Amino acid sequence: MRSRGLVVAIAVVLAVLAAVGVIVYTSSVRENATLDNTQQVVTSSVDIAANSPLDPLIEQGVFKSTAIPNDAIVPNAVTDVSQLQGQVTSAPIYQNEQIPINRISSGPGSDPFGISPGNLALGLEINGAAAVNGYVQQGSHVVLFATFKQGTLVSKQSLKFFLSGGQISRLQNSASSTNPNLFVMPTDYTFPLVPSIKVLAVTNPPADSSSGKPTTGTSDFVLDAAPSDATNVIFALSHATLYMGLLPPDAEKGYSQPGTIGAPFARVVGVNKG
Repeated sequence: MRSRGLVVAIAVVLAVLAAVGVIVYTSSVRENATLDNTQQVVTSSVDIAANSPLDPLIEQGVFKSTAIPNDAIVPNAVTDVSQLQGQVTSAPIYQNEQIPINRISSGPGSDPFGISPGNLALGLEINGAAAVNGYVQQGSHVVLFATFKQGTLVSKQSLKFFLSGGQISRLQNSASSTNPNLFVMPTDYTFPLVPSIKVLAVTNPPADSSSGKPTTGTSDFVLDAAPSDATNVIFALSHATLYMGLLPPDAEKGYSQPGTIGAPFARVVGVNKG
């Protein structure tokens, strides 16, 4: 009887060990599958203001390694704390957020954004739906639309970037102004102010903790702008309403013949530029 009981006890122990082995194996397979679809990136455990030296924060253990799904990793995300050594933040870094390399710099005189030759970095603040609801990311290409309200006084110098000479002449004949170089907009008019511009950096509203989707709020952009585009955008900030559209990867240069809104104005100056 003792021998039979011993055999039963050994069988039970072996069954338990087998079950544990299956659980451990399954867990290992699941963990490896998860690791295969993620990458370790560096995140911060606290909010960090712009122009903050990072070496003291590294010593405090502020930065940690976080597994992020491959399809959610932002372009040029910091993957090793060594990339932060000797650096200073050029833009805010938020808690648990991935850190794009363009948010840090080695100090004065450096270019943290990667501005194109001949261009400049232009800051822009756009709210809510006009900022594509927070879905624009660093490296995206966007189109900036401007809507000039009826009665807005616009200079001929500004309009020459958007309209042909013939269109400007027809507008001049229909718009009243004491100055021949100025036009009074006869109707509301929306057009692509900048057909395509690259986003060098963006700070979107914090994502919803449950859904992971951006929340409503203001987005701050740094744009890779040609000087002439920067001038037009700054002018539009004071005289028009700006709206941003996100361009798809296969149309990063924008669209050659975007639609014109405002039939009365189209009849005055003609739909197509040329």
